Amino acid sequence: MATPVDIVTIDMIKPSYPTPLHLKNLNLSFLDQTSPSVHFHVILYYEAYPSNNGSHNYEKMSLKLKQSLPEALVTYYPLAGRIRGTCWVDCNDAGAEYIEVRFPDIQLSDVIGKCEPERLNKYVPMVPRGGEDIPLSVQVNFFGCGGAAVGLCISHKVTDATFGSMTSRFPPITDFHLFQPPPPPPPGATPENIVTKRYVFDESKLAMLKNFVTVGPYNEINPTRVEAVTAFIWKNFIDAVINRDKNKVQNILFAAMHSMDIRSRASPPFPQNFFGNACAMALMEKEMDSKKEEGGFTYHDLAVKMRDAIRKVDVDYMKRMEDGDNFLKYISTSKVNDPCFKDGRTTIETCCFTSWSRLPLYDVADYGWGKPVWVSPIAIPLKNMIVLLGTKTGNGIEVWVNMLKEDIALIDTNYHLISSMMP
Repeated sequence: MATPVDIVTIDMIKPSYPTPLHLKNLNLSFLDQTSPSVHFHVILYYEAYPSNNGSHNYEKMSLKLKQSLPEALVTYYPLAGRIRGTCWVDCNDAGAEYIEVRFPDIQLSDVIGKCEPERLNKYVPMVPRGGEDIPLSVQVNFFGCGGAAVGLCISHKVTDATFGSMTSRFPPITDFHLFQPPPPPPPGATPENIVTKRYVFDESKLAMLKNFVTVGPYNEINPTRVEAVTAFIWKNFIDAVINRDKNKVQNILFAAMHSMDIRSRASPPFPQNFFGNACAMALMEKEMDSKKEEGGFTYHDLAVKMRDAIRKVDVDYMKRMEDGDNFLKYISTSKVNDPCFKDGRTTIETCCFTSWSRLPLYDVADYGWGKPVWVSPIAIPLKNMIVLLGTKTGNGIEVWVNMLKEDIALIDTNYHLISSMMP
């Protein structure tokens, strides 16, 4: 049975002051142009905001956000503009999309307690209703208990996930000319049936994962939380692929890409309040090695591979990025020019990781509702996309895995095995 829903408002919120003429046309950087042509989504959940008489004052909560958003759009003015093609933003103050929805029969505690990823998608616009050229769409959801969820839909062409943490700190720097853009290649994506699951690793589970990773045949490492979790997900994915296609494993190259914030890796470093895309991909490649334990696919081997790949995103790497055309040639791979495809390897199986674990998502600006009690992404139809984010306590890691059902099964099994071993 469909859940009763009441759409209260669909509006365009404009900046409280017009954008100066010299900022009206914003050319997208190389990093922006080569970012995926998708919107990313984040939802912030707030407990009930009671009025003096104990009732739920939705109008007052809504008013606070409507008053705050125009002020924020003065600072983040590209989000009130319109994306023109792939190369620039018309900062015309047309406004950010604002949608207000009420779910009178749903309780916030049920949304958080059950955490069914696919059901969360209704609390955020998948794409702006007014068109994909709108950089920002905000959906405010009020529940029957008085709690609320604010869903943000943001174009990846304009900024990355650090935007969520900037809103609580200081005005941004929008120097999009740090990297000169070449003509962008045409993007492409194939939709498939994807399952989304959420795994929570508290301190105890993280300690166990780190023990799996630490000891190797030749050396030891002290893995970070992200390294330990990434190795766990990547290894189980590799094992799942091997189990379903053992006869062809010698023909498969396994790869993982980890999105990295490069603000501190440039020389000189980007300002921490740089607004736009400032991410690079650390690429890890691994093929079967019959001479090594588990074919070279141990937790330790994969964590070391990841660490080495991240270290390669250094000042020299950043200098290559400044020349967009040559950088695209540098990172391009094909079966013709990539030595990883030697010895008859014909297939590549890739996982893509992005980590929000260091972003202060629970410390976003307080709009009079208090701090969020939970922050989440949503289910996304992108195969082998994995999102890591910190828990509210700051000590754990949430992992949101989007994979084919047959590939996610082994992750599910081993996660529950780890959970059963906890005291």
